[in-house]
Amino acid sequence: MSDTGARVALVTGASRGIGRATVVLFSSRGITTVGLARGLADTPLTRRGDVADETDVRRVCDDVVATFGRIDILVNCAGIATTGDPLALSVDDWETVLRTNLIGTYLCCKHVLPVMRRHGFGRIVNVASIAGRSHSRTASVAYTASKYGVVGLTRQLAAAFGRDGISINCVAPSQTKTDMLAAVAPTAEARERLRTRFPIGRFGRAEEVAQVVRFLVVDAPDYLTGELIGLQGGRA
Repeated sequence: MSDTGARVALVTGASRGIGRATVVLFSSRGITTVGLARGLADTPLTRRGDVADETDVRRVCDDVVATFGRIDILVNCAGIATTGDPLALSVDDWETVLRTNLIGTYLCCKHVLPVMRRHGFGRIVNVASIAGRSHSRTASVAYTASKYGVVGLTRQLAAAFGRDGISINCVAPSQTKTDMLAAVAPTAEARERLRTRFPIGRFGRAEEVAQVVRFLVVDAPDYLTGELIGLQGGRA
């Protein structure tokens, strides 16, 4: 994708972790990048909003288009992780995770895709998890199910919009050094047990995930769509 400075990106979950790293990397490479998160304020390049609330999503997307004229890139990083016995989760537990991780991802795609279609160009990257490729050793079954859902959503939308100049892909990081890792593995002992499972000998870094996201929206060929890209530090 040439002339990245003419492109406008919307990144969710932008206040921390992979979302924040993606905003920093995109901005440093000349992409006009708007970050969205519940903990951000409304400024020229940040928007406060909850991806699980369609009213918020619609408002933010309309505002970004009104301000910048377009949205060319969407990166769905917003997500939450929970823990718990597989048979002890309540319906409320399930709904909390699914509303943010899966429905929130869908809502952002829903309100950005028509904009991309009008311009005949778009790049979307949805952040799933290693849990969406197999299972999670730390997070709840609701989290794992939500990430499988993100993978399925990615492939379904890629098939639907492939002829519109829109590529939609998914990244599946393994445990990455973010606040979410601390939430599901709160003790040093738990994190050490996880770390030793990686052939590379360490956890991933948010900046490394952001680099792969940038490749998918800037350098990847149009033919690369509907794919799940793993970042697993050598784990099978």
